Amino acid sequence: MPTILTPNIELLDLMLNLDERQGLEYAFISIRPNTRILNPKDPAVLRSILETIKEKIRDQEIRHGISKSSAIIASVKEYLKTYPQIQLEKTFFTFPLANPTLPQRGDDGSIEELIDLKLKPGKINDEKTGQIDYHDLGFSDTLIHDGKPLVVITHATPGVDGLDIFKQPIKSQPGDAVKVPDYDKKTIACEDVLEADQTILKASITGFLYKDFDRGYFIDKDVLTDQVDFTTGNIEVQNFKQIDSTIKVSGSQDILHNSVKPGFTLKAKEIIIEGNVGQDATIEGDKIIITGIVSANARITGHDIEIGKVIGAHVVGNKIKINSVLQNATVIGEDIRIKTTMSSQISGNEVFISEELRSGSVTAASFIFCRKATGTSHSTLAIDPFAVPSFQQKLKDQQTQVENQHQLYQKRNLLFEKEQNTHKGRYQSHIDNFYRQIENEKKISLSKQQKKAIEQLLTHGSVADVSQKLNFKIDATTNTQLTNFAASLSRLRDSFAEVAELNQAHIDEKNILLEMKEAYTRGLILISDESSGEIKICYHDTCLSPIVFNQNLLFCFDKKRKKIFPLKKIGMITHQRLLTNLSSRALAAVNNFASLETA
Repeated sequence: MPTILTPNIELLDLMLNLDERQGLEYAFISIRPNTRILNPKDPAVLRSILETIKEKIRDQEIRHGISKSSAIIASVKEYLKTYPQIQLEKTFFTFPLANPTLPQRGDDGSIEELIDLKLKPGKINDEKTGQIDYHDLGFSDTLIHDGKPLVVITHATPGVDGLDIFKQPIKSQPGDAVKVPDYDKKTIACEDVLEADQTILKASITGFLYKDFDRGYFIDKDVLTDQVDFTTGNIEVQNFKQIDSTIKVSGSQDILHNSVKPGFTLKAKEIIIEGNVGQDATIEGDKIIITGIVSANARITGHDIEIGKVIGAHVVGNKIKINSVLQNATVIGEDIRIKTTMSSQISGNEVFISEELRSGSVTAASFIFCRKATGTSHSTLAIDPFAVPSFQQKLKDQQTQVENQHQLYQKRNLLFEKEQNTHKGRYQSHIDNFYRQIENEKKISLSKQQKKAIEQLLTHGSVADVSQKLNFKIDATTNTQLTNFAASLSRLRDSFAEVAELNQAHIDEKNILLEMKEAYTRGLILISDESSGEIKICYHDTCLSPIVFNQNLLFCFDKKRKKIFPLKKIGMITHQRLLTNLSSRALAAVNNFASLETA
């Protein structure tokens, strides 16, 4: 209810009003003309109004949010400007006196995902039809590295309390809290940032980030098959050789169904495809297993590769194992094992055809095993390291090594020559002067051998040893000069030894290169079981005319006579010359052949 302040103000009625909302009271002053005074001459005295207001503030125990005196006076003055008109209309004029400080509600908590977990279907090819390019499914975005922040949880704040006009606290309302989401503690770490009132989930391993209902957030090095339809979409792990990642494709063995669609790409450290790979697809990784068919023009590149069937595709790797290779396919590697191949080109360091070769060509750097060769057109078995890409790379690397070693030798030799000139210019005069002292004192002429013996004694002994050996007194100046000469000569001889070592290393590398260039003379070709058709046996540019083989034969190349010979027995010389570079698998095949021939 308003409180009338009129007892202290003659011409005006002043009333103190309180907004009665509990805890949010506002104080107002209302002013109106005093109707009991008919002809007022002077409306009011500002000071008496201000004093009255202050008195009532104290009476009401208002202690917070009070307006400044200057603001109150300004409001009253504004009212009194139109006092005569207000007096006639008998209207109220009201202005605020005291305001509470309102409480501040707390901020709501929030969760921010720093990684977008939704797979992106790619770009729209045709705006009119809505056709989408499904090549990129966005898995590259979910590949994260150890330590990378994934989710930021900002916690709710309690808010800030306010004060009412009686200086009593007004309780604030806290923000709505959020729950820290579930996460896999083996792959994701939780870190509290107290100063920011946040909790951050970080990757504790490198892999792909996922989120599901049961586990919450988790990281797996595998691309999980239940997350994506592998018949659509590239998945490429950049720098996969440094990142432990696996793509597993659960496909269909149906010959009409491709687990990896034509033209698509998979790249990861390990790739396992249960099913077929479509035409023009690209599969690249360290370890690759494909249970089905790899179609024409697809490219498979890896270190260890296992494939069910290759039809007209291109396969490059280190260790390669394929059941069948057909229709102008190309297989290039180090250790290649194939059951059957037809009308295709195989090239590797060692090649094993465990069942049958039909009308194809096999080129190896050191060894070929072919159980059976058939076909109406030519099949060629050739030892030609220079036609094997891996050998060419080794040869190129060795040539580079020779050049580098030669440059090191030349550079060190030039430095040695400079050291020689420095030694001669700075110290040779000292030793020559010493020789003259000896010759004058002893009345002799020193030979080159004697001078060399003195220099060796200086280098490996001391000036005192020389003095004692020659029975010759050496003064202090000469002693210092000879000591410096001996130290310089010792350094020069060390440099010479270093130059000689580098030169020998260069010679050794050249010899390795020369030996590599004659590698084709140490190759072996082993044909086992009955074969038919026309088969060519070749060593580099030397070929054996097509013949029919119906027995176990081991062929080698005679460099001196430049002829190819079948070996009936493996002698010690042959073993030393031809078998030193073969793998244990190749040696086992040869030894088995030798035991059969001996029996």
